[in-house]
Amino acid sequence: MKTLNPLLLAIALSLTLTSFAKKNIVSLKIALEKKLISAKATCKGGLNLNYSVQNLTKDSLMVIIPVGWRFNSNDPKNDYQDILVTKTDIIVLKTKEYKNVDIKGYCCELTKNGPIKGAPYTLGTLADSNLVHLARYLYIHPSDQNTEQHAIWAISDKEETANIAHANDSIADIIRRFVAILKNEPLPWYTLVKKANVSQTGTIYNIPIKFKADINVPVTKNCYSYCYIVNSKGEKISEIFGKWLLPEKTDYKAIFNVAGFKKGDYTLIMETEGLKLFEKEFKI
Repeated sequence: MKTLNPLLLAIALSLTLTSFAKKNIVSLKIALEKKLISAKATCKGGLNLNYSVQNLTKDSLMVIIPVGWRFNSNDPKNDYQDILVTKTDIIVLKTKEYKNVDIKGYCCELTKNGPIKGAPYTLGTLADSNLVHLARYLYIHPSDQNTEQHAIWAISDKEETANIAHANDSIADIIRRFVAILKNEPLPWYTLVKKANVSQTGTIYNIPIKFKADINVPVTKNCYSYCYIVNSKGEKISEIFGKWLLPEKTDYKAIFNVAGFKKGDYTLIMETEGLKLFEKEFKI
C-alpha cells in the first residue's frame, strides 16, 4: 500500500470520512473483535506482509490499521521476527468485498531470523507502550530506514541508543533524544553508525561502521596528546590520533572506522605525558 505524507494522509482521510457513516469506520482491533472482517496475514518476503481481508457485513467498511500495530510470527516450526508498523494503513471495503493489502513494517526482534515468503503471522495487536510511542513519533518525524530500524531495536531489543545514527546527525540527534527519554537513560556521549544487513537465510548482521564523538578537553598549556582505544582487557587496540591541544580550544572530534571491531566494551582515552585527560567507555 502506498505510504502518504502524514499531512496529506490526514487530508485524504478527512475527505474520505465524509462518504462513510461513523459506524462504518473501525479500528482493526474492533473489526477483529466484532468479527466484522475475516483476515489472514502471510509474509511476502522480508518485512512485507500480504494481509488478505474480507468484509463480512452488509455495509461498506473503513478499517484503520494504527501506527504501532505489531504482527507476531505464527509459524509452528520457526519463530521469525515480529513486524512493527510505523504508519497508518487504511483498508476500504465494499460490502462482502475481499481484498489483498500490502503492509510493510520494521523488525522488532533483532535476535530472530527474517521471515521467508509464505510464513504465517497473527492478525496483530498493539505493541507495548514504548514501541507505540516511538512508532507514532517516527510517523510524524520520518527518517531513513536504517536510522528508524536502529531506533526500534533500541526499544524492542535494548540495543544501544548510540546506534541511532544518520549522515545528517542533527536528524538522528532528535530521535536519539526521544528514545533516551523513553528508556529513561542519559543521552549517549557518542554515536555508532551501524548498517543492518540481512542474509539469504534471514540472519541479521548488524555491522559497525563508524564511531563519532565530541570530546571536551580543557588544558592549561600547549601539550601533545594521544587518543587511543583499549578493549575490555585494557589492551591498546587502535591509536586514533596524536595532536597538539591548546588552552584556547577545548572541543575536539573523535571520528574513526570501527569495521572489524568485535562486539564488546571499549574505552576511548586521551592522554598527555602519562596523564589521562579523557576516559569514557563505549559499546560495539
